[in-house]
Formats: sequence, structure tokens, C-alpha cells
Amino acid sequence: MQLQQIASTSFPNFLKRYVTPSLLFVAIGLSLSSCGNNTISQCNEFITLANKVKALPIPQDAAGLGKFADGIEQIRTEIEAVNVQDAKIKEVKSQLLGMYGDAALALKSQAQATTAKDKTAIAKAKQDLEAAAAKEADIVNRLNSLCAG
Repeated sequence: MQLQQIASTSFPNFLKRYVTPSLLFVAIGLSLSSCGNNTISQCNEFITLANKVKALPIPQDAAGLGKFADGIEQIRTEIEAVNVQDAKIKEVKSQLLGMYGDAALALKSQAQATTAKDKTAIAKAKQDLEAAAAKEADIVNRLNSLCAG
């Protein structure tokens, strides 16, 4: 009888001492790994969408600039639709949206200025496009560093 009493009192202690903390660590580990997978998934989605810009045909004339701008706006819309929970990725998303918005606007301005043969407007649009493009390297580097670790 005494063995049963020891076994019955030691089993709850065993649960409290070993099993419960182990389950807690497993639960924490699973939640952290799912966060990591979620971050990686979001990163991959952004990278896939950002790489779509490279697939757009290079414009050869003013009409091509307009189509290129429309393509960038479409990709921007797709990026906007990505649901992001991670605060750092949200910040990069915002910067990416801003850069693509600025680039599309500058391309459309350049197309209009080229059609109108307005040299001042062409120079301004070119400057705006270069300013938008200058942001790209920093945004790409930030996204890559977030996705890497």
C-alpha cells in the first residue's frame, strides 16, 4: 500500500517537474519556429514580387515608359495586398511601396514630357526617377538582412 501511495504522489510531482516544463518549451519552440517560418514566407513573397520588376520589358519609347510604369503600379498593388505582421518587414514594405510609387510617377512624367518634348520636364522626371532608384539598394539590403536572420 505504501508503494502505491508513493507512486501516486510522485507521478504528479514528475508531471510538475519534468513534463509540464518540457511541454512548455515545446510550445514556445513551435510558436517561435512558426514566427520564423512566417517571416521567411513574407520575405519570400516580397522578393518574388520585387523580382517581377526585372521581368518587365525595358521601355524603348515614351509609350513603353507608360507601360513600364503601369507594370510597376501593378506590382505595387500586389505588394500592398501582402498581409504583414512583422514590424520591421512592415517598415520595409512601406519603403518599397513608396519607392515603386515614386518610380511609376516619375516614369509617367517622363513619358508625358518626352511626348511634349519638354526638356525641363524630362530633366525633372529623370531626376525624380534617379532619386527613387537610389533608394532601391538600401531597401533591398534591409530586406535581405531581415530575411537572412
